Amino acid sequence: MTDTSLIRLIAGSQRELKEDLDLSPLQAIDRLQKLHARFKEDWISAPWIVLPDTYCIPATMSVPEMLDAIAEHGEPCGIVGMALLNDGTARVLKILFKKDKKSRDAVNKSAATAWEIYLKRAREINDLFGGKKDA
Repeated sequence: MTDTSLIRLIAGSQRELKEDLDLSPLQAIDRLQKLHARFKEDWISAPWIVLPDTYCIPATMSVPEMLDAIAEHGEPCGIVGMALLNDGTARVLKILFKKDKKSRDAVNKSAATAWEIYLKRAREINDLFGGKKDA
């Protein structure tokens, strides 16, 4: 059931945002922490809040540190997370809080970077355990 719920959440988050979500920093943090707890076993690493300059706040950071980061880097743009589904496939979750181009670009950049890091690590593991033979 958890896997199905996560797949639906990931699919639903792909829809274009029609208007900004009116979230305070604490509401954004609460949303992140609830998401992290609900799918705790599925995350490749803890999901994170993306700020306008692409600074990332992981769900595991303390709330006072999160609030300090938001004060320094700007209002949350959205959430990104990497999940490993039961079938062994990895998926990126992107949840936008704001519909403007800068916010969307920050979330997309964070998601793309996370995906690149995941693929690089997967290739390294594959090479380490016999995917690549020495010449």
